[in-house]
Amino acid sequence: MVHQIREISIKDIDPFIKLLTTIYDESDYLIYNPGEYAPSTTDAISNLEHFITSPSNAIFVAENNGELVGFATVTTEDYERARHEAKFSMGVIRHYREKGLGQSLINAVEAWSLNHDIRRIEVLVVPENETAVSLFKSAN
Repeated sequence: MVHQIREISIKDIDPFIKLLTTIYDESDYLIYNPGEYAPSTTDAISNLEHFITSPSNAIFVAENNGELVGFATVTTEDYERARHEAKFSMGVIRHYREKGLGQSLINAVEAWSLNHDIRRIEVLVVPENETAVSLFKSAN
């Protein structure tokens, strides 16, 4: 499978909303129940602009044949004592899981983190999400 990992851009707003909706609808482990995620375009644009213009936060997307099929977010705090820490979350459309996209997204976040002097990356995963637990264990 050929895929590209890149930082998100504002032109990705509609495909990104579609991606998040699909991932939230497919997952039993994320915050939204199927059908609950329905952001306004204004809210989605505002959130995306925040990430795009922030030097301390990023969103990476996985693209396959022009379609967004996965994402990873990395966020940091502005507090002096926490500037070396980042929080990381990700999601991949079910059909594209276990095909290397998750590891590619992790690699992008790790590279970004090294360039931003991040020494600790936190990820929260429910233990029942065995696929994600396995991925993060293999990535160390």
